[in-house]
Amino acid sequence: MQRAMKPIADRFWAKVDKSIASGCWEWQSSIRGNGYGAFFTHLIEEGRKCYGAHRYSWMLAHGPIPDGLWVLHKCDNRICVNPDHLFLGDRTDNMRDCAQKGRVCTTGQSNKTHCKRGHEFTAENTRLNKKGHRKCKACENRSSNPSKGNT
Repeated sequence: MQRAMKPIADRFWAKVDKSIASGCWEWQSSIRGNGYGAFFTHLIEEGRKCYGAHRYSWMLAHGPIPDGLWVLHKCDNRICVNPDHLFLGDRTDNMRDCAQKGRVCTTGQSNKTHCKRGHEFTAENTRLNKKGHRKCKACENRSSNPSKGNT
């Protein structure tokens, strides 16, 4: 005789700590190597499947995630599953979000304060490209107008 399983939403929310002062609801179960929570479903129609806990939280609160969209964190806490802290975006939105939070995903790049030619990355001298990577405006101006020299 097979024992009855709890409803999937009850199983999910039982693994969440909602008492965090920041308002984050932190995942208390499996954590993947990338720091995101992992939730395993055991549904008849799909078998055993692993979801990012934040993605599953979004689906419980809002329904299916449209193809090509990612679930991003407003709070920048990878184990947060509070639906109010999550939003949808595409890969470009994710890269921009990383850059704006000082976490450019290219190893070590977000720690750099100056471009390779020595110009400081300031709000006035920095542009984010479509992928969220920083570009030095002074270098871009120099390359589009070579008569300005090497400054």
